[in-house]
Parts: sequence; C-alpha cells; structure tokens
Amino acid sequence: MKQTRLRNVQLKKKTGIGLEGSKRPLQGAKKGKKGKSTSPSKLKAELDRLFSLYIRAKYPKECYTCRAEGKVLQNGHFVSRSYLSTRWDENNCRPQCVGCNIWGAGKPLDFEDRLIEELGTAEVTRIKAKRKELTKITRAQYEERIAQTKALLEAIKLSTHHP
Repeated sequence: MKQTRLRNVQLKKKTGIGLEGSKRPLQGAKKGKKGKSTSPSKLKAELDRLFSLYIRAKYPKECYTCRAEGKVLQNGHFVSRSYLSTRWDENNCRPQCVGCNIWGAGKPLDFEDRLIEELGTAEVTRIKAKRKELTKITRAQYEERIAQTKALLEAIKLSTHHP
C-alpha cells in the first residue's frame, strides 16, 4: 500500500496528474525557483485547458458530431488544433465525445456539415482559409488570452447560477 501511494505521489509531482485525473492549475506567469517566468508551452497548455472548459460549458452537453448525450466530452476542432490561427477560434470548436474526437479522428465531414447548418458556408470557408495564416503567439498574448478565457468562463458560471 505504501509503495502504491508513494508511486502515486511521485507520478503526481512528475506529471501534474493525480489519482482523480485532474491536472494542477497553472499559477499564472509567476517566477519559479530560478527566476524564470512560465514558459510559452505551459501557457499554451493552460490556455488549451481553459478554452476546452469554456467550449464544453457554453455549448449543449451533447457530442456535436454524433449528438450522443451523457458521454464524456472533449473540445473537438473542425480544423486541426495544430494550426494556431484557428486553435482557439470559437467557431472552429465544439464539444465532441471521445469516440468521435479521438477514435473517429474528429469526424471532419460530419463536423463540417453541422457547422454549415449552424454558421453557414461563408463562415466555414473563412475558418478553412484562416488555417493558412502564420501565427506566432508571444508570452504576453498567451497571458492576455488566458485572462480573457477565464473571464468568459466566469461569466458562464455566473449566468448559470443566477437565472
């Protein structure tokens, strides 16, 4: 029992993932032991986490592509998240179940059909074209987007608690 507990503590320290499966929240762009500020890659991961929470809070609790309810949802992307120019574009993202997002590779044809129904052909064409834009995001821009996304999440929480 002690060895298992020790391994879990070591795993949590190393990866930031505990037994409950949640990641430790990022503490912002504070300076660490060596006086360095948070790296852009950690800020990107934090923005991904917050934006995923925002998308899943804003939209209905069903998979966008298969319309299944009651499943664990992820933030699915129409245009791959490898394109920074569309990675955090709200019109590019909708909740998807693991089956569609991971095992179905995002089901891009079904995703596109629903987006066209919802947003129109012009917006879907805009998203596709936007992926080709070269994007470099600075530490300050990550921090600004993190703050904006936190504010959006807070607004959703307030609106759902106060009808």
